[in-house]
Amino acid sequence: MDIVASAVDEYLAKLSVPADPTLAEMERYGYSRGFPIVGPQVGRLIYILARALGARRVLELGSGFGYSAYWFALAVGEGGKVVLTEWSKENADRARDYFKKGGLLDRFEIHVGNALEIAPRLSGPFDIIFNDIDKESYPRVLDVVRPLLRVGGLFMSDNMLWSGAVLSKNPDASTQAILALTKQLYEAPDFFTTIAPIRDGVSVSLRTA
Repeated sequence: MDIVASAVDEYLAKLSVPADPTLAEMERYGYSRGFPIVGPQVGRLIYILARALGARRVLELGSGFGYSAYWFALAVGEGGKVVLTEWSKENADRARDYFKKGGLLDRFEIHVGNALEIAPRLSGPFDIIFNDIDKESYPRVLDVVRPLLRVGGLFMSDNMLWSGAVLSKNPDASTQAILALTKQLYEAPDFFTTIAPIRDGVSVSLRTA
């Protein structure tokens, strides 16, 4: 299912061509290999939110080769830090190479391994936490996020509409997990949540208490 009408999506894509050559290279790499990245529309959204919040510390749970993290790194400015977690050492090394190429290596920190095991060992608070781990682990992520995210900070999750599968009458395990996190977020007394139907759906949750 197309979340956004294809003609509208094509129009938005033409508006969202990145000026940064490293981002453009990352997009070409991702698209040529069928590697799922959030893409420039979501990239612009997270950049705007990070800048508007004045974010200086960002944590990513599941970073791939660093595409969304690169957008965050542009937003946090000099002295800011983006902490990446990624299961694949190959992806982590590629992310490091891209950050170096873009002159942003001083804003980069990466940990290789299971994001939900790494995160509790990190020192908070973070201004933004971005979640893009394996979908079946989504119901576990909010308990990991709470101790690390400051009040007034943002928790964001990718793939929250899952190509429309959230409407399925017989959802598979991944879809059930996404639905479970969605329910947790909308019922949480300490978060205020919305889902933006951009690309595959991005939830944005404000930590209120």
